[in-house]
Amino acid sequence: MLYNQNGGVSMKIKMIGTGNMWVKSNSASYLIDDKILIDAPNGSCKSLIRYDISPKNIEHILFTHFHGDHYFDIPFYFLQKSKSESLKLNIYCDKKGKTKIKKLFKLAFPNTVKKVGKILKTRYIFDTKFKIDNYDVEKVLVEHGGIKPAYGYIFKSDMTIGFTGDTCYCDSVVYMASTCDYLICDCNFLVGNNKHLGIDNIKLLAKEYPKCTFIVSHIPDEVRDGLETKDNIIVPTDGSEINI
Repeated sequence: MLYNQNGGVSMKIKMIGTGNMWVKSNSASYLIDDKILIDAPNGSCKSLIRYDISPKNIEHILFTHFHGDHYFDIPFYFLQKSKSESLKLNIYCDKKGKTKIKKLFKLAFPNTVKKVGKILKTRYIFDTKFKIDNYDVEKVLVEHGGIKPAYGYIFKSDMTIGFTGDTCYCDSVVYMASTCDYLICDCNFLVGNNKHLGIDNIKLLAKEYPKCTFIVSHIPDEVRDGLETKDNIIVPTDGSEINI
C-alpha cells in the first residue's frame, strides 16, 4: 500500500500492456502497487520482466473475462509463484473461470501441474465485493458480446479507480464513469459496437462525466492515432506509470 503526501492511500498503476492482440503493444494488463494484477494475457510475464518486475511478487490476480488475450499467461505465473518465498496467491474470477484456468495449466504443463498445485496456496474468490489491502473492491458485470460473464472492477480508497475490462457501451460503463475519479477503459474501435467501446463512446463519456479522467487501453494503432491526451482523456503507452 502506498500513501500520498497527505497520508491518504495512493494507487500506483503500471500499464503492463495497452494494446489489443494485433499490434506491437502488449495485450492490455495493469499492475497495481507492484502486486495486484488485472488480467494475465499472453506475454505478460515477459512484459513484467522487461520492466524489472518479478512475477513472483504478484499476490492478487483479477480476471475480467476469459478470452485468451486476457488469461493465457496464467500457467507461467503459477510456475514462477511456486518458486517464491510467499506462496499465497488470490485469484478473483467466476467459477467457470476457475475451471478454465485449471484446464489451461494442465494443458500447458501436464507433468508439473500437480506438484505446483500442492506447493502454491491458491485461493479463488468469487465474491462481488471484497477487500484487497485498504481497497474496497466491487466487481461489476459488463457487456462484451457473446462472452458471459465479463467484469469490470472498481477500487475505492481516498479515490475511486475503475477498470472496465473489455466492454461495449452499457449501463455498467455509465455507472463506472459516474462513480470513478479515474476509469481505465476499453477503446478498441473508431466506432463502438456490441463488443467494445470506440472513440465515439469515450468522447461522449468524457463530455458527460467531466469529473472522471478516462485512461484508454486495449487500443489498436488506428485508434491510438485518432485520440490524443487532452482534457479528461489520457492515451498511455506500454510501461506508463500513473500515480493517483
